[in-house]
Amino acid sequence: MNWWEAYKSAILRNFKDLSPHEKGLEFWRDYLFIATISYMVPLSLIALIPGVFISIVEEYYAIAVFDIFAVISLLAIAFSSHLTIQSKKILFVFIVYALAFVLLTTLGSYGPGLVYLLAVSIFMIIIFPYKFAFLSIYLNIFFCALYGFLIHSQYFEVHRVDENAVLSWVAISTNLIFLDAVFAILIPKLFGGMQETINFQVELQKKLKEEQINLKHSLKELKNKNQELEQFAYVASHDLQEPLRMISNFITLLHQKYHHILDDRGKQYISFTLDGAKRMRQIILDLLELSRVGRKMYKKESFTTLDLMDDLNHILRSSIQKEKAILRCESSLLIESYKPAWIQILQNLVGNSLKYRHPERSPEISIGGKETEDAWEMYVKDNGIGIADEFHERIFHIFQRLHTQKEFKGTGIGLSIVKKLVENLGGTVWVESAINQGSTFYFRIPKKPPIF
Repeated sequence: MNWWEAYKSAILRNFKDLSPHEKGLEFWRDYLFIATISYMVPLSLIALIPGVFISIVEEYYAIAVFDIFAVISLLAIAFSSHLTIQSKKILFVFIVYALAFVLLTTLGSYGPGLVYLLAVSIFMIIIFPYKFAFLSIYLNIFFCALYGFLIHSQYFEVHRVDENAVLSWVAISTNLIFLDAVFAILIPKLFGGMQETINFQVELQKKLKEEQINLKHSLKELKNKNQELEQFAYVASHDLQEPLRMISNFITLLHQKYHHILDDRGKQYISFTLDGAKRMRQIILDLLELSRVGRKMYKKESFTTLDLMDDLNHILRSSIQKEKAILRCESSLLIESYKPAWIQILQNLVGNSLKYRHPERSPEISIGGKETEDAWEMYVKDNGIGIADEFHERIFHIFQRLHTQKEFKGTGIGLSIVKKLVENLGGTVWVESAINQGSTFYFRIPKKPPIF
């Protein structure tokens, strides 16, 4: 800490009743006064010796005496710990008015006395509460009237330019009071508006802080609930598979051992039971896969759309061959992202296109996209049965199916997995489609997604 900082700290310690910073303009009124005193003390000490010397040479003894008195008073204001900050303000104003009086009587109304009067009037409006804004006007009226009386009565010795010049003084002092009145009206309005702005900002920051706390709490609760739900789905899926496997095994044994004594209706019941068990098992597996989305930790890696096509052809080979489908890659892009998530997204989308093929034509599925400055925008286009406009949002919700199990087998979870995967990568997914004209699923993945 240098000497100036140490000096300011020494002064600040003597203003113990400084308004808290949270009070806005009240704090800055007090702070401005303290800063003024901090600068005026060393400046008055520097100016004291030449000021006193000139005053004595020019025989302005009153100014020399008052300069010494003013410096002592400023030191008392700066370093006294007994006076309140409001008392120090009043003492400071009194010193300046006394200095103005000495300057007027010694140098006349054309000297610097009026400058000090106007300066202290503005300073009072700023450092005192605004309910006292017109106090400086009353003080100036009293001061000017008193000095006018002294000029008129010649009761007190004044400078020769003011002797018997009451009218000149009235004109001068009237302008002083007029300017003071203008400042007393305008400055409070200016700072009042600033105070409202400060209050608004403080209230806004307070509300923002509360909202941040609430949001943080809500996010924590949501995270806990998501973890609980994911854990529940994961555990339930595992626990449900064992009794379901037992049911399937015993129904199969029942069919093998007693099929020769069962009638057609009995065999049909067993077929329904086995089919239901298979569907239930697939639902459990899909739920298990959905619960794993976001829990798997992937590494970022570089790959191309051609690499993705090779993986898809391998994974979906039997379905592609069965449906005699044509799978094309229309764009060659280099991607740096989480490859397993991309494979899973495309596997579900292409799998959907294979499943919901048009009965009168072989599936033709195109995968393509483009790279933008901040993302990869991809599409999976097919020539399948299409989706009506009113279902474009619904299909991404879990268990939302548009067809019966007899028409198209499925669980209604595949597109929910796609949506969750894309959103975990920070992206969005949507569809454009029309009945009997095929569907195009779009998804956009940013280059800087959340970390898996």
